[in-house]
Amino acid sequence: MTPEKRIPLAWTARWRRIRLHAVPIACFVMAVAACSWLWQGHGGEVHSIGAVHVVRVDVTSPVAGLIVAMPHETSGQWNLYDHVLAGEVLARMDDRQLRSDQAVFRQEIRELVEELNQWKATSLKDADSESVPSIELAWQHELGRLTLLLQSSMGIPDSGAASDLDAMTPLPDLSEIVSETTKLGLGRLREARETMETRCDELQLRTESLEIRAPISGTLVAVHCWPGQAVPQGGRVATIAADHGGHIVSYLPEDSRFEPVPGTQVALRARTRGAASFTSEVEKVGRQVERIPDRYLSSPSAHQWGIPIRIKMPADVSLRPGSVVDVVFTSAG
Repeated sequence: MTPEKRIPLAWTARWRRIRLHAVPIACFVMAVAACSWLWQGHGGEVHSIGAVHVVRVDVTSPVAGLIVAMPHETSGQWNLYDHVLAGEVLARMDDRQLRSDQAVFRQEIRELVEELNQWKATSLKDADSESVPSIELAWQHELGRLTLLLQSSMGIPDSGAASDLDAMTPLPDLSEIVSETTKLGLGRLREARETMETRCDELQLRTESLEIRAPISGTLVAVHCWPGQAVPQGGRVATIAADHGGHIVSYLPEDSRFEPVPGTQVALRARTRGAASFTSEVEKVGRQVERIPDRYLSSPSAHQWGIPIRIKMPADVSLRPGSVVDVVFTSAG
């Protein structure tokens, strides 16, 4: 019996069978492999939104008084969005009462100097030759201290004698043979001089408090008082926004299984055209769940809660305070 010959399939038919059976299987295997590779590389990442922390400082008045000037070197007066440097004078308070108190203080010092001279003259009149040097030394010391007080109240710089006098401890005492009347007189004068030194320190503090200076460098974003207005003690004069943000704040949703710790690596990218990605690390992780601000949410209409995370600001990166950045948490370092 002659065997039957099978008619061979055309290559077009064979290729059609491969496309219908082998190609789908191969595509499925490749898709599984690609998903596995992507999961290994990015499956442990958590995406979030962060913002550069904005530092705002309210400049307050340490004393109650009337603002007489807000001096600016260029424009004459501070205005909104002017740039201010730390230590610059933002406002000056009315100093008429202070100047009056300083005048009274200087007059009292002169009267105390006259009393000191009278004490010297009276003491030397009744003193013997052995007690004269100690009286002269005590008089010179007290006169030098009073002279320094008078110069300080007048704004005259110290000449260097102040350090020499301060080093003389204990104070020069009178000899034992000096009369009790002389000793009591010197003790009373020293108590009066120490009281004047305390008042001088108080007047100096008052003088410094009448000039309100900027505590940080930044931009004036609010001016609460203007020249001619009275401000209470502790009242706000201006608000300064810092030039640079010290760190980045982000939030991790409370239902996330990812648990960052200090040192966790973070990839950041500013939301500006052409911005490059850079890396940083987590500095601190909050312990309390808080409501996530709307600007940190992709959908502000849906309120969410999460854990605040503080991210270190790289030294070689300059981001505008308040700007939003995309955050990707990766494995811990």
